[in-house]
Parts: sequence; structure tokens; C-alpha cells
Amino acid sequence: MRRSRPVGGALLGLLAAGVLAVWGAWTVHLYRQYQALAYELEAERQRNFAEMISHVEAMRGLMGKSLAAGSTRQNALYMGEVYRRASLAAANFMALPLPEELGAATGKFLNQIGDFAYSVVRHEAAGRTMDEAQRQELARLYQAATDLTATLRDTGQASVSEGFRFAKAGVGLSDLFTAWRERRAAGGADLTQDQAQKSLIPPGLNQVGPQMDQMPVLVYDGPFSDHLEQRTPAMGGPAITPEEARARALAFLPEGVTADALEVTERNGRVPVFAVRLPPGGGRPAVTVDLAREGGHLVSYINARPAGEPRLTLEDAREAGLAYLAAHGWSEMEPTYGEVADGFATVQFVHAPGGVRIYPDQVKVRVALDNGEVVGVDARSYVMSHRERGGLTPSVTREQARAAVNPELQVEEARLALIPTEAGDGEVLCWEFRGTLGEETYLVYVNAHTGLEERILQMLITDSGTLAL
Repeated sequence: MRRSRPVGGALLGLLAAGVLAVWGAWTVHLYRQYQALAYELEAERQRNFAEMISHVEAMRGLMGKSLAAGSTRQNALYMGEVYRRASLAAANFMALPLPEELGAATGKFLNQIGDFAYSVVRHEAAGRTMDEAQRQELARLYQAATDLTATLRDTGQASVSEGFRFAKAGVGLSDLFTAWRERRAAGGADLTQDQAQKSLIPPGLNQVGPQMDQMPVLVYDGPFSDHLEQRTPAMGGPAITPEEARARALAFLPEGVTADALEVTERNGRVPVFAVRLPPGGGRPAVTVDLAREGGHLVSYINARPAGEPRLTLEDAREAGLAYLAAHGWSEMEPTYGEVADGFATVQFVHAPGGVRIYPDQVKVRVALDNGEVVGVDARSYVMSHRERGGLTPSVTREQARAAVNPELQVEEARLALIPTEAGDGEVLCWEFRGTLGEETYLVYVNAHTGLEERILQMLITDSGTLAL
């Protein structure tokens, strides 16, 4: 019996060694998996950063061409492309893990340029060339875009030369400790939390926020834009907690995701939100769900996955978007305009109770054309505007309203619609007449209470989709 103790001890030693070996191998496996995910995330962020710089440079060049353009038609082409580039740059920029004040200011500026460009295209499509005030505004925006382009070029070059990695670009304690440790190793003084956060963004990019904050608020009369910057959300409700935001976000995330895997931060803006983020992993891209802090309504959804080979049509995207909205509680929605670009379709839906289109209550849905997956939702306009409305009964009949329309317009469709006023300070019930004049298609809006013409939009129908200008 006494001799069994050394044997037992040896067995325990061998068992312990085996456990340590397995644990070590598993640790190495986990580390390698973590490294692979980190490389994947870093590549995604670097791609967004590079594409954002490319789009801003192209946008700035197009604005310069617009200033030099001598024809209305050529200028409309340039400004239409400015609108597209500004939208893409804003999407790339907002996908980067940057401090809120930097992302909000720059994203707002890019969206304002897009709004201005869209407004100019709409005016010129209606036969009105840019006036002197618009040209001065374009010149000012062009100068601001030039300054932004220069800063981004310097930032891009410095990021390459200094080997900047977004993998450090969180603001959690581990990231701050890493920044502190690296500065200590280099012989520098301790960083404050504010200094550490600033060191975790691409070198020089922190100059962009102050530049953009100096830009005044710009308000343009884009199609059915009711100047939401000056309003508070119509949809409200009880305030939710971060834990409730995690639970609600699961409805928009892939099956199998648990609430403890989600990161939650607060963002302020027109609609204060909880931004719920699912980090990338296992070949899955990052997904962000923004929920209104008052009421928990979905404000936006972004799935950062790349586009595959397109197999579906714009009509397929409309059907996929409509099914998605119905499944998530948006009832009585109708698709209106849509556009296809870069393997995705973006479709605008409006609330249409009883067949009356409520244009302020808009939701934009982005659909991947490889498999019909919804990869983006922008419901800000809906959250800002949706409410119970009365007064949707017209005082003027369809036939009476038709008398106010150019008799040469070949009317193909007539229906009721609620649209924002030109000044953006209210809404007006109209008869919407869709028809053709020559080879062009128009939407004519006649006030359903006064019988007077309110607005005319031209439909721009191309191979990539339909827009109203």
C-alpha cells in the first residue's frame, strides 16, 4: 500500500500535465481565433476608411466641376453624382469606431452636402438654374469640402506611415490601458482618459470635428423634406434602459445571438438613441441597431456585410423590404421610389392608411441583391413624423382637382397624399396625379381643400431605379 502513493502521485502529475497541455492548446486556439477576427475587423474598418476618403475626394472634385459647368444639364449630372458620393461617404464614416462628437459633426456635414446637391438637381430638373445664392452656397460648401479633403489626405498618409490600427480604437478600459502602457513604454507621461481617447483615432482626424462644427445648420427643400432638424420626434413613449435596448435589439439580429454579446452606447441627435452593436465574429460582419431612448422604436439598422453577386431585381427588393417591415410592426406601408447601386437596392416606403400616402412617414430599406437580405433600415423620418392624423377627407373631388392640372398631361394615376408644405412648417392633403407630358413623367399635387396646385415633381426613371426631383 505504501508503494501505491508514488504511483498515484505520478498519475496525478501526468493528469495535471495533460490538463495543462490541453488548456495550453485551447488557449493558443482561442488566441489564433481572436487574432483572425481582429484582422477581419481591422480590414473592414480600413476599407471603410479608404473608401470614405475616396468618396470625399470625388465629391469635392464634382462640386468644383459644377461651379465651372456652363449648362444646366451638365450641372445636374455633376450634382446628382455629388449626392451619391456624399451618401456613400457618410455611410463609410459612420461605420468607423470614432468618438460621438467627431462622427456626428462630420456625418451631418456630409448629409448636408447631399441634401444641397439633391435640391439643386430637383430645381434644375424643373427648368430653374442655380441662382446666385445657391452658387455662393455651393462655393462655400466646396471650400469646406476642400479643407476636409486635405485633412483626410494627411490623415490617410499619416495612418499608413505610423501603422495606425483601428483595433485600438475602442474607448473601453482595456484599450485605454493599452494606450497608457504603450505611451509609458515610449517614455511618455501618463495619459488622461480624454487624451487616451483622442490617441485612439487616426492621426489628425480629431481636427475634423471642430472644422465641421463651424458649419451653420443648412436646411434645403429636398423632395418631401419637412425640415426635421427643427422638430422633436412625434413618436415617443416611456424611456427604456440599456438592458431593455439589448433585449429589443435581438428582434433585428441573427438567430442565436444573446443579449450579453451586445455592446450598448448612448448617442444624441435629432432622436436620442441607444446604439446596440453586435461585434463581428465567425465571418459575420458588425451589426448596429439604434433604438430611440424614448419608446424603444427602431431608428436605424446597419449590417456592414459586403454585397455579393446581384441575382435579384429592384422589384424583388421591394417585396423583400415590404415583408421585412410587416414582420417588424410597420403596417400599411407602400413602396414608392427605389434605386440600385453597388449590389444593393434602396427602397423608400411610406405609410398609406386607407390608400392615402403619408409621405412624411417614410422608412428607407436597403436590400442586398444577392439573396434579398435586409441590411439597412433608416426610420428617422417615420419616428420624427408618425402620429395619428385627422383631416384626411378631401373637400375637393378628384375631378375638380384634375381641372387644375395641365390638360396636356396624360394622367395615369390619381390618389390622395399628405405632403409637407414647401416651407416645411406643416402638412397639406393633396390629390397626387401621376402622368406623362411628352417623354417625361411627372407628379402633380393639387391641394385637396383649395383646389390649387401645390407642387410638381419630375420622375427620373433610369435603369438603376426611380427618383422624384
